[in-house]
Amino acid sequence: MKKWKDNGYWISKQYYWQSMVYVLYNAIKYRSLTFFSACNPALSFGGMLADDKTEAYNIIPKIYLPLMFLYDHKVDLQIQIDQHGLEFPVIVKPNMGYKGFAVRECRNLSELEAYIYRLELTDKEWLIQEYIDKKCEYSIMYYCIPGTNNFGVTSICKKEYPCIVGDGRSTISQLIDQYENAFVNKDYINRKWESKRNEVPKKGNEIQLHRIGNYNRGSKFHSQMNENDEYISTAMHNVFNRKKEIYFCRLDIKADSLDEVRNGNFKIIEINGAKSEPLHIYDSECGFWNRIRAVRKHWKLMTNIVDKRRKIGNYQFPGNIEGLRSLLAVKRGVKIVPN
Repeated sequence: MKKWKDNGYWISKQYYWQSMVYVLYNAIKYRSLTFFSACNPALSFGGMLADDKTEAYNIIPKIYLPLMFLYDHKVDLQIQIDQHGLEFPVIVKPNMGYKGFAVRECRNLSELEAYIYRLELTDKEWLIQEYIDKKCEYSIMYYCIPGTNNFGVTSICKKEYPCIVGDGRSTISQLIDQYENAFVNKDYINRKWESKRNEVPKKGNEIQLHRIGNYNRGSKFHSQMNENDEYISTAMHNVFNRKKEIYFCRLDIKADSLDEVRNGNFKIIEINGAKSEPLHIYDSECGFWNRIRAVRKHWKLMTNIVDKRRKIGNYQFPGNIEGLRSLLAVKRGVKIVPN
């Protein structure tokens, strides 16, 4: 199956090109290529370019976060894991975020050491994070208008990890080969399931191929906008408590249900700033014109936040040259790690 045959491929293109129109228009309007920085002054470039994940993690109360640490190649890996109280499995990810790039679940020390060895060939920083064992993964787009009590949620998405279903006859290896998803890296999946490749799952048994909730890794996104209410908005708002300068972001969270989210029982595994997409538009039931309107609302809200923040604090945009250097750092960074 080719990627261009997948509906999500074209939705991504639609979002990108529509967004480029808004980026260019607003760059001219504000006379700045980094205008989006003002929507999240606490994050480098508002979380749009080569952002540092630890900037956002350091703002969030620890009660909402998994255990994690920045890998130090000078210290024994097992010692670092023990010092920070982690147990396997763990999640490894770059400290610079880009659509789930190079995120990997490692089930034991040997897997982690093998992956870390490959990562050490780069000059990037890497986070090792506790795996949160909750039933569901959600992405929730949150906003707050600076200087006001106006806040809310504009996108809720539930992520479905890629899985195979046993038929009582086929082996795991055969089911993986038969699985149709252009975004699943079958070479990696076959390596991951090598020790169980000849097992025959019972009919109807579902097996998750991996637990990384990214579309470009094979996950499917389902809109939960019908669940949007003031309790979810308040739960997101409580994370920042109006004291931090993050006004426009998407929180990727793990929870057993949306009711648990409403009650504040969730963990934030990822924080995405100005580069965030309203992921509910990737639902196959979301029509073309609904996506157009959702993206238009997304950028209109962002620029409204930029205007309000500049008025209340005389905010100065970062320099254009600095922004271009950061963009180039992102482009270089996503090419250096093998699958």
